[in-house]
Amino acid sequence: MPLSVAVLVICPKCKTLRSFVNTSAGGTQYRCGGCEWVFTFTAVASTSVLSAAIVTPATATALTVASGGASFTNGMRLLIDTGVNAEVAQVTGAPTGTSIPVPLGSLAKPHSNGAAFGQLSIISTYAAAGQEAVPGAPGWGF
Repeated sequence: MPLSVAVLVICPKCKTLRSFVNTSAGGTQYRCGGCEWVFTFTAVASTSVLSAAIVTPATATALTVASGGASFTNGMRLLIDTGVNAEVAQVTGAPTGTSIPVPLGSLAKPHSNGAAFGQLSIISTYAAAGQEAVPGAPGWGF
């Protein structure tokens, strides 16, 4: 089964679209391909749960929910599931109350009925004082 090892998202530090490589064996830690900072992906509101399992991810074209699907919008990135089953998907088209469209072939992992998902949030993994104090790019004034 293919694993979701990289995803294109806007880096909070670089402020541009970057490839993020999974660094946690299929989990929720990713490294930006530009600045190389490590970020943790989490799900924030709007959140929901799947009301139907995704058994064959390569052929999935939508996430099925019992209700609330319309609170997600076209272009929104979602974090589906948790732990090693976590992966990022992008909403495409117009969601309905019970169906959230995703691109064919964009999912790599199966997800069980009841798996949680929500809008993608990206936060620095090492955000404590003194951590990841990487200087800006050359030419940036301080």
